[in-house]
Amino acid sequence: MPRYRIQYSKRGSSCYISHLDLVRTLERAFRRAGLPIAFSEGFNPHPRFSFAAPLPVGVEGLAEVLEVELQEPVEHKDLAQRLNGTLPPGLAVLEVTSVPDNAPAPMATLTGAGYVVHIDADDLPGPLPEGAVQDFLDQERIEVTRKSKDGKEKIRDIRPGILKMEVLSQVSGLTVQLELKTGSTMNVRPEEVMEAFFRFTGMTLDKADLEIVRTRLF
Repeated sequence: MPRYRIQYSKRGSSCYISHLDLVRTLERAFRRAGLPIAFSEGFNPHPRFSFAAPLPVGVEGLAEVLEVELQEPVEHKDLAQRLNGTLPPGLAVLEVTSVPDNAPAPMATLTGAGYVVHIDADDLPGPLPEGAVQDFLDQERIEVTRKSKDGKEKIRDIRPGILKMEVLSQVSGLTVQLELKTGSTMNVRPEEVMEAFFRFTGMTLDKADLEIVRTRLF
């Protein structure tokens, strides 16, 4: 069955759609567009969707990746136009390409993600000390605490997973660019990097004040 890679954006109010609801939304959009999705076999068949990395609720995505299998071939331009005609506001197909049958799933090849994080001036806990970002990155270890599914806390060193951190602007707040490891071997979250950074500078950050956009996957 033909396999397609769809690059799409998830912006505005759509960023509050959970991953499970996104799957349902996409399935409905394919059906309304008359696109013949392939389904898995078994007692509970589900659409053959494969996502590179699900977005957390509240995070916008500019170039997300979804692979889908269809029951019959469809022209790339036609697939994009028909799907865009049925998707809700905030979701949009940007590009469609064909994928060879033997190609690995997108999650298997994913190694990192780029983000832009903004904090409004009114929400900043204070001015950044000069050279704070470089001093933060110069640490041998950057430890964060995560909770496992069973509720146990575990300390992790995320320094190897921070590939880039740069201040883009300090006008009307603070805007930071991040490149972080993402995938099966290591997964670093932008909110925990920012929380660790502000803790390093001696300030407290409310993660609810972060506006996060995932700009790319690589």
